[in-house]
Amino acid sequence: MFTIKQLETFYWVGRLGTIAKAADKLHVTQSAVTKRLQELEASVAAPLFERESRKNLLTPAGKELLIKSEHIFEMLDRLEKMKGSTQQPARILHVGLGELTALTWFPSFLKRMKDVYPSVTVQPEIDMSSLLLQKVKEGRLDFAILPDLPDADDLVRVPVGNVQFGWFAGPGKFAVGETQSLHDLASQPVVEQSEHSIINRLCASLWEGAGVRPERLNGGNNIAALAGLVAAGVGISCLPVALFEDEIAQGRLQLVKTHPPAPSVAYACYFLKYPHSALGYSVAEIAKQTCTFPGAGSSPGH
Repeated sequence: MFTIKQLETFYWVGRLGTIAKAADKLHVTQSAVTKRLQELEASVAAPLFERESRKNLLTPAGKELLIKSEHIFEMLDRLEKMKGSTQQPARILHVGLGELTALTWFPSFLKRMKDVYPSVTVQPEIDMSSLLLQKVKEGRLDFAILPDLPDADDLVRVPVGNVQFGWFAGPGKFAVGETQSLHDLASQPVVEQSEHSIINRLCASLWEGAGVRPERLNGGNNIAALAGLVAAGVGISCLPVALFEDEIAQGRLQLVKTHPPAPSVAYACYFLKYPHSALGYSVAEIAKQTCTFPGAGSSPGH
């Protein structure tokens, strides 16, 4: 008879692809991982990994067991949830998020989490969206609040809202009230975030579609710093409108009316189906309740 620890170890080796990554995820030695795998294969009386491959590729029996193990963990997760949140053991929830979420509604999310799950400590990690998504896939993050990204089909995705971006310029760069084309905008250098930024990718598609190649400047990954460069007259930038309403009202930044308009970015919560998917859905619901981005989704999806 195999144990839950052996099954969990097999799951993470199959999911992450290497014994080293699984050992790091489970906080055990590689020899402990190897031993658990050997014991599990002896219990099921079938090889679970291809022996001749340098990578830990699953055999047909291994693929079947991986699917069954997900169902087992889902049932265990539901049983754990039935105990009630007050009986949950203390744990740390590693949450990835971008700067925009951190600067807006994340403090309200933390307060609500503390009220609902007093035994759970939220440990945030702020970074670029694509890097955080990869960490969720690898199990190094339990949960992430990110823009809607491709290559996330193997994760649970729960929509939370949409963020409207706009083209910002320094005062007097463009005539107030007049609609500017992308060709008009390209008369100014474009101050961008790093290449991993989702808004950069969306804007690049707009430029390409219009056949425009503006001068592009790397302004770093700090949104406030980008706005500062724009206010100083360095160039224009595509920024979240709601974050700079005061600067617009005070005349320090100009929100330029454009055709086509700046993109809107959908945000969602991402987490693995296992482990702790029941907690993931509950945390996503708290995120939807506290999110100040308009248009929060009403139902989870994969």
